[in-house]
Amino acid sequence: MAEDSDVAQARVFADMLNVEIAAASSRVEASEQLARTALRVGDARSHEWHGGETQAHKQALYELHRQLTALRTRFPAVHCDS
Repeated sequence: MAEDSDVAQARVFADMLNVEIAAASSRVEASEQLARTALRVGDARSHEWHGGETQAHKQALYELHRQLTALRTRFPAVHCDS
């Protein structure tokens, strides 16, 4: 019975992580677009700043993926459903 509740909780966490991954992916795309726009208009400072923001968002995204992978490794049933 405890295992069932652990798996259920893991599914909830996986769903939450998937939502966060989607949001983080959007932030990466938005930052990349802003960096490209700044480069195109010749704004080097903005390009550099948005490039740094992109890297920070990518690091957060990679960490979210790492957490989801660890969760799915610990609870294989979650991997099958998500």
